[in-house]
Amino acid sequence: MDGAEAEARDVARAEAVPPSAMSGAPITAALIAANAGIFAAQVYLSGKPTYALSVPAGILRWLGANDSLYTIADSRLETLVTSCFLHGSILHLAFNLFALWQVGPIVERAVGPARFFTLYLAAGIAGSASSAIWGRFFGQTLSVGASGAVCGLIGAAIVLGLRTEGRKSELAWGMARWLGLLLLIGLLKYLRGDIVQVDNAAHVGGALGGVIVANAWRRGATYSARTQRAIVAACVALIVGSGVVVYVRDRTDPLLFLDTERRMKAAIDAMRDGRCDDARTAMQRAIAMDPQSSSIRALDDEIARECQNNSEHQRKPASR
Repeated sequence: MDGAEAEARDVARAEAVPPSAMSGAPITAALIAANAGIFAAQVYLSGKPTYALSVPAGILRWLGANDSLYTIADSRLETLVTSCFLHGSILHLAFNLFALWQVGPIVERAVGPARFFTLYLAAGIAGSASSAIWGRFFGQTLSVGASGAVCGLIGAAIVLGLRTEGRKSELAWGMARWLGLLLLIGLLKYLRGDIVQVDNAAHVGGALGGVIVANAWRRGATYSARTQRAIVAACVALIVGSGVVVYVRDRTDPLLFLDTERRMKAAIDAMRDGRCDDARTAMQRAIAMDPQSSSIRALDDEIARECQNNSEHQRKPASR
C-alpha cells in the first residue's frame, strides 16, 4: 500500500466514527479538559465568580494573554502559547470547545496523536503571532482563545480531504463550511464591534498554519510508539514551560505591563537614585514600545549623558 492509499484509508477510518465520538482521540479529550480546567482556574484566581461572564483584560494579561504591544516589544513569546489556553468568557470557551469537539477527533484519528498535537500547537502559535503582528501595526490587540488552533485543525482537515478524495471530498467541504462560519462571525466585528469581539487575524493565521503543516506531512509516514510518546511529551513540556515563564516574569520583571510614560518615569527615578543600569534598561524597554518617538529618544540621550557624567565624576581622583 503506497502513501496516498494509506492516507486515504486513515481519513476514511476517521470519518467512519461519528464526529462527536472521542474514541481514538485522547489528545483532543485532554485539550478540552485542559482548556476547561484553565478557565475554571482563571475565574478562581480572579476572586469573582461573575468574571466567568467576562474576564477583565488585566487578569488575562497577567495569566499570559497575547497582548500585541507587550508580546512584540518585550519579546513575550511565551504568550503565543499560553494565550491559546485562555478564554475571555464562558461563552467564548463553550464555542471553541464545541468546535474542537466536532473537528478534533476526525483529524486526530486520521493523523495520530503526535502529528495532531504538533499541528494544534503550531496552528495556535501561528494564529497568536498573526494577531500580535496585526495588532502591532494596526492597533493594540489583546488576544486569547483556542480558535486559532481550531482553525488550524480545520485547514489541515481540508488539505487531507483534498489530498485523498479530490475536490468532491465531503470532509473538505464540511470543514470549509466550518471555516466559513468562523470567518462570517468575524465579519460581524466590523458591523457591531461593540458586542462582537473576534480576532480575525488569529483565525486566518491559524488556518494558514494548519494548511502549511498538513502540506508538509509525508504520505504514508508513521511514527513508532516511542517516538509518538516523545513528541507528545515535548508538546506538553512546551505548554508547561511557557506557563512557567509567564509566572516567573510576572513576579520578577518590574517593568512588565508598564506603558511608555511609566517606563520613562521609572528610568528618570533610577537615574536620580544613581542606578544607571536600571535607567538604561527602562529606556530601552520604552524605546521598544515606541521606536519612532522623538521624546523617548531625547530622554534616552539625556540619561546616557547624565550617566556618563556621573561615571566620569566617580572615576576622577580626589584632590588633596
